[in-house]
Amino acid sequence: MADRDDLRLNELQRYRKMSNRLALEVHSHCEVPAGCGGVVLRWRRPGAPIGISVSSYVAGTSQGPFLDGKRLDEQRMTVEPGEHVLSFIVDNPGDAGFLLVTAYLRPAISTARRGQARSQADGQWHAATREPPEGWQLPTFDSPDFVPLVEKPVPDPHGNERWRWQHLQRDAKGLGLPVKAARAWVRWRFRVDMEGFS
Repeated sequence: MADRDDLRLNELQRYRKMSNRLALEVHSHCEVPAGCGGVVLRWRRPGAPIGISVSSYVAGTSQGPFLDGKRLDEQRMTVEPGEHVLSFIVDNPGDAGFLLVTAYLRPAISTARRGQARSQADGQWHAATREPPEGWQLPTFDSPDFVPLVEKPVPDPHGNERWRWQHLQRDAKGLGLPVKAARAWVRWRFRVDMEGFS
C-alpha cells in the first residue's frame, strides 16, 4: 500500500518524468550566499550532434579552416560525435609561428571533462610541407609526411586582425613548422563526444 502513487501526496517522486531515449542533465545553475538557488535541467538525446565553436588566426595567406574537408563559413556549427579533422593550407609560413586556434563546446555539456581545446605542441597538430594526396583532410588519413608542429610565438599582426590574435593569445599556444617551408598543409585530428574534446 505504501508504494501507491496516490498515497504519496507530499513527494516529488510522483511528478518525475523518465525516458529511456533521453538523458537528463544539469544545463546551468545558480547559487546565492543565503543558501538558496536553482538549477536548469534539460533532456539530451545520447548520440545527438554536438555544438562547437572554432576560432582561429593564421598569419599570412591561407585557405581554410576546413572541417573534414569542407570549408567552415561559420564560427559555430554542430558535428556528429566522433573523430574530425580541422585543416588549413598556409602559404609562406616561414620559420615563425603562424597558427592559433581555440575550440569550445557550445552549448556546454555538463558531463564534459574537457569542454575546450586549443592549439598546442601536444603531438596532435601536424603539417606536411609537400602537397599530400587526396583525402588528407579526413580523419581516416595517415601519412608519415605529416610531422608534429612545434610551439613558436606568432608575431604581433597589424591592422584588423590584431584583436583576433590578442583574443586567442590568452588560451592558445602559437604553432609553427620545425623547418622553414614555402607552404604548409596543416591538420588537427580530434575527437568530440559527451565527454568533450580529446
